[in-house]
Amino acid sequence: MDTDEHGWEEGLNCVIFLCYNDSAMMPDAVNFELSRDPFVALRFSLSDGNTLLITNPGLCFINRGALYIARIDRPNSRLADDLDCISLRHIVRIEQVDDQSAAA
Repeated sequence: MDTDEHGWEEGLNCVIFLCYNDSAMMPDAVNFELSRDPFVALRFSLSDGNTLLITNPGLCFINRGALYIARIDRPNSRLADDLDCISLRHIVRIEQVDDQSAAA
């Protein structure tokens, strides 16, 4: 498949991003998907086999090496203190998720 100027290629029902230096997802590629307007829910596949569902991009912060995601599923937690830190090196795939899958 061919890639465009953003370094990604389109699959059947998802967007698959290419890595740089054969080791890590590019911060710009993650930001591109999180900044879509209108936003489409995303599923991040990690190198350990786990997946993360992102339904609110406002709860995500990207720096050069990591994606920080605020946890909202824990009672009595403060957003500023309760974050998951995911290394960009471990994000192997980003999929757009349809509305029915995101609601499940």
